[in-house]
Amino acid sequence: MEEILNNYFKFLDIFFGVAWIWLPVILAVIFFESWLYYIYRWHWRQLDWILLEVRPPKEMESSPKNMEQIFAGLWGVIGTVGYKYEKYIKGVMQDYFSFELVGYNGEAHFYLRILKKFRNLVEAQVYSQYPQAEIREVPDYVWNVPADIPNKNWNLWGCRLTMIRDSAYPIRTYVELMDVAKTDQPFFDPLSGLMEVFGKLRQGEQIWLQILFRPVPDDWQKKARAVADKLLGKKETPPPESLFAMDRRTWFESIYDALYAIITGNPAPLRATDKKDEKYSGALHLSPGEKAIIEGIELKSSKKGFDAKINFVYIGRANIFTMANVSAPLGVIMQIANLNMNSFRPDPKLTTKANYFFAKARKAYKQRVLMRMMRARSFWEKGYILNIEELATLFHFPTIGVKGPMTPYIEVKKGSAPVDLPME
Repeated sequence: MEEILNNYFKFLDIFFGVAWIWLPVILAVIFFESWLYYIYRWHWRQLDWILLEVRPPKEMESSPKNMEQIFAGLWGVIGTVGYKYEKYIKGVMQDYFSFELVGYNGEAHFYLRILKKFRNLVEAQVYSQYPQAEIREVPDYVWNVPADIPNKNWNLWGCRLTMIRDSAYPIRTYVELMDVAKTDQPFFDPLSGLMEVFGKLRQGEQIWLQILFRPVPDDWQKKARAVADKLLGKKETPPPESLFAMDRRTWFESIYDALYAIITGNPAPLRATDKKDEKYSGALHLSPGEKAIIEGIELKSSKKGFDAKINFVYIGRANIFTMANVSAPLGVIMQIANLNMNSFRPDPKLTTKANYFFAKARKAYKQRVLMRMMRARSFWEKGYILNIEELATLFHFPTIGVKGPMTPYIEVKKGSAPVDLPME
């Protein structure tokens, strides 16, 4: 025992004796991360945000494909950060959007929280796909409830949704819910159940679903295809050999061949060449499910992608608060789960629940943190990749197949101005 203690103290002496080597590295990392958080937050506070509400036309026959085109158009804002000085000194980060589904007073509302400078772009994209829709700027709904929830009058349950697998794996999208052979029939809208839940909310109950997303470069597509290649059993292709490395390898091989011939008296054996003529046949041994997974990954990586995160919260007055209004919308979201590929689940780190020691105080702290997070809608951490098809599945306007009266529709059609209308 004494020998073990002596060895332990010797280790500590050595460890702290070389602290001048490892301690500056740790402090530098801590300073760098703290600096980035500070400048990102400072830059984010200077941004000018507005909230737009979209009222879709009634009896809309379009599908989420229209919304997919809107997301594709919004991908064009990529490139906010021009060079390293802007990112690491000024705190400039890639601009992002927040499309939100909100239910209160028995109605479903569609909000777009955007930077003011992108208002014309967003309105143009929406009107190009939904000409009869109405867009107007409205006050932010998040300020209609007190900030000190939970209290004796209000309660909430919320979480951030995360993906169960690598984001290269796709979720179930609206394309899989459409009957391609019957194009004249509306498809099963995955949001119809959520609209019904919104329609049954009582006075004093609210549900917020915020989808934050920002465009990302196409590098993620290479990583996704690498995941598919790994499942397929393909070996990773080594990077091309540089001219210097090739010259060095040739010299070493020549010297080795000469020494081998001198020592043994026989010529050096031939080296194995790349087997380029061998055809890979691993795909023949894949099951139908494995082939579907690989095909799904490749299809996902064929479209533009966004870095995204999803926040969910249910708020209600204490006397009518019920966990049934938590399980119902989360169950609707799970309808787009693809058990062979990917789905969403509440992130345990950002879910308003706590067990064991000081559970009530810890839960209240998480609730207040989540409430601040829902109000701020900040997004400077890393999310997960969703392509435009997946985003359109999660957020789109009700189709003609949704027959609920809970959405404030536009009852009349807008007409264009006469061509001979005088300008003055």
